[in-house]
Amino acid sequence: MSTDFVVAASCAVAFAVLSSFIEYAVHVLMHWRVVLGKVHTAHHKDNATDGFLWEFVYYAAGAIPLGLAAVAAGWYFGSLAAGIGAFVGAVGYAIFAAYAHQIQHERPELVFWMSMPVHTVHHVKQQWRKNFGIGVDWWDRLFGTYEKTDWQPDPTRKRTSLRDFVRIHWVK
Repeated sequence: MSTDFVVAASCAVAFAVLSSFIEYAVHVLMHWRVVLGKVHTAHHKDNATDGFLWEFVYYAAGAIPLGLAAVAAGWYFGSLAAGIGAFVGAVGYAIFAAYAHQIQHERPELVFWMSMPVHTVHHVKQQWRKNFGIGVDWWDRLFGTYEKTDWQPDPTRKRTSLRDFVRIHWVK
């Protein structure tokens, strides 16, 4: 295994984790009305999304500049592999976050990677100060904003096949 591959993979993981923190922090700032307060309040009232594609565009608006800055820094410091890995991690997390956001609004019973779909609970229980995570709940747990809530999936909407994971609104 080449050193460049290890560097790229390590940077991809590091930037995916960093991106998950940025997603959490921006969501907190939305609730403090520092960023997009009115838009986010409307999102809570509607409890709807714009479809995966538009969700990705929103997340990518932050991830792509972050990733491009990492590529430029990697090139400048002599490790283009590190920069490319960072770009892949940032954009990869944007794809995952857009999907996680969409699925938690449409099919929260499919969120198998968390014990409770925190974003679904955040909306359903109108939690303005708790459960800010969208893709992951690590940061809520770390910063004390995680709140275990009695949430049960709709018994009529059980996961039956792999196809269920792609049966979402890809566009609004």
